Amino acid sequence: MNTTEQIDIKEQLKDTYKKALEHTSSALDYMAEYGIKPDGKFGLFFSPETRQQDIHIMPYKHKAKQVVVYETEAGEFSALCPFSGLPDFGTLRVEYVPGSHILELKSLKYYLLSWRNIGSAQEDITAYVFEDLSRILTDADYLKVTTVYNVRGGINTTCEIDSRMQ
Repeated sequence: MNTTEQIDIKEQLKDTYKKALEHTSSALDYMAEYGIKPDGKFGLFFSPETRQQDIHIMPYKHKAKQVVVYETEAGEFSALCPFSGLPDFGTLRVEYVPGSHILELKSLKYYLLSWRNIGSAQEDITAYVFEDLSRILTDADYLKVTTVYNVRGGINTTCEIDSRMQ
């Protein structure tokens, strides 16, 4: 790696750190408005806008209607709690009946992994994922996104958005 490449990488890191600091500070200010203070050690996290935006699709050429389900293994899907900076691990399930397209799995996996350093409420993440997939699977018969997060503080959290209920 030459000196110019090293400088460019360092500038990218500085920019990334600056954006994470701005988003984390903004989240802390928002929480303070409601009297919520973070507990324990606190780390930086990125905004949902930094998630991977590119999810590829492939044609679905069959007349047969089928239900397609993608579900992560436990611990494969995670994001960061915006109140503590700690990881929220869970299972994410996508269910749909394809119209003219299906999701390409490798890009879906990269998309799901892109949430790992993002700080956002569990309910918001579920909504973002649903919105992103709805934007891509425009003519699916239906789309349902479910997140089931690991227990935290004795509370189970399951979030579900179903296009048939919208």
